[in-house]
Amino acid sequence: MNSENRHPSPLPKLIAICGLLLLFILAVNAMRVIEKRRRPTPTHNLEVRETNTQPLPNPQPINAEPKEKNSNSVRRRDVLTTRRGPDGFNLYRYWWRGGAAVYVAEMDRNAEDLKFDVELANGQILRRETVSSATRRLKRKGIQSIAGVNGSFGIREDNWGRGGMIFNLHIQNGELVSIPKLINRWGYSPPTPWGETSFGVTPDGEFLMDAVQLNGSFHVGNDTLVIDAINQICDSYCPVVIFTPRFGRSTLTRRCYEFTLKNLTLPITGKYKSKFVVTDVNSRGNSIIPSDGVVLAIEPRLARSWYKKITEFTKGELEIALTPKKWQTVNEGIGGNLRLLRDGRIEPELVRFNRTRGGSAIGHHNGAQRHPRSALGFNDEKLFLIVVDGRQPGYSMGMTLYEMADFFNDIGVKNAINFDGGSSSALWTLGEIVNEPAHGYERPIFNVAVIRRNDE
Repeated sequence: MNSENRHPSPLPKLIAICGLLLLFILAVNAMRVIEKRRRPTPTHNLEVRETNTQPLPNPQPINAEPKEKNSNSVRRRDVLTTRRGPDGFNLYRYWWRGGAAVYVAEMDRNAEDLKFDVELANGQILRRETVSSATRRLKRKGIQSIAGVNGSFGIREDNWGRGGMIFNLHIQNGELVSIPKLINRWGYSPPTPWGETSFGVTPDGEFLMDAVQLNGSFHVGNDTLVIDAINQICDSYCPVVIFTPRFGRSTLTRRCYEFTLKNLTLPITGKYKSKFVVTDVNSRGNSIIPSDGVVLAIEPRLARSWYKKITEFTKGELEIALTPKKWQTVNEGIGGNLRLLRDGRIEPELVRFNRTRGGSAIGHHNGAQRHPRSALGFNDEKLFLIVVDGRQPGYSMGMTLYEMADFFNDIGVKNAINFDGGSSSALWTLGEIVNEPAHGYERPIFNVAVIRRNDE
């Protein structure tokens, strides 16, 4: 067949159609980004009451590196209101000059009708739950939450079934639910004042922010065994762990020597002393945790010098005293992994971390990159629950840890710790998530820092 009798190739038309379709998709996405930046918070209960386009007052000098940018990093602040918002509570959206949207829930510390609280996902350590689900569950118990933010770090899933296990301190209604050993494992918790910091509230309303130490001991006869942690992983890094009913059905350990302790007072608290009797000895691990007792797990190498000393019906005493001493009376406490601000000054370790672009603490290298973040802060007048949106080009790219600390100082936060971030970052207020999580939906988390109505 001659070439002039062939049908024209459809390929050029197909390429042209695909090109037009691609241009159309890009144009639609660009319009969505522009609209996203212009619109108020995408919730039907919230509205922008006013917009502050004037720079906020310049902050006091801090012991950080000289900055090339303007010392004030706030481009705009939107005051978000709700018809059901109580007195002493405010919600703001800040636009950071570096390219991020920051949502801040503020509680007046003098507001008699409001208080800080924490909630463990699903009421136990194993498994996770969204912030929205946790607040709905609290409502069914008669507790009205005003705002909540995702809190501590932990294990999402592993092949031992430990998904949901918290790596940080958690104190709820005075019960010491979880406390780790302060070790530098996986680059997670540097054993310095910068790392493994917790926030707590004493019965008289004092706010604390410290690295908290367990100081636990197990006494049998004339022998004493140091307890490293509560409801944490038992291994060579952390060889002696107490598992309470808050952990779950069983300890999920492997090859640990375990001793079931009963006839003791529960729950365990920050200042604790109780007699016990051993009711079961298990050399294989993964013991069932009784509802009226605890399980003492000892890593195999250390257990060799103990398993002959402890048998069924052995009696002894369990003792715990948190330090700093003020933490012994804390009613509500929650841990993060790094301290950002102390008395209005950026932590010196964080300044070095920023200068070396993450090189001074390589385990936290993603902290030198811009990501979604969550945090808790306070000053003499207010408590702040904060979420930084990120990973959304054209809307909000997130912040580094240093940028977040610098920004917090600009808006009046004096003390702050970093919570779990990334796709977990979610700020809930009066029925809705007010920020825009990185994946477009809420991710199940380990525990929640809550502002709630004070019904006492």
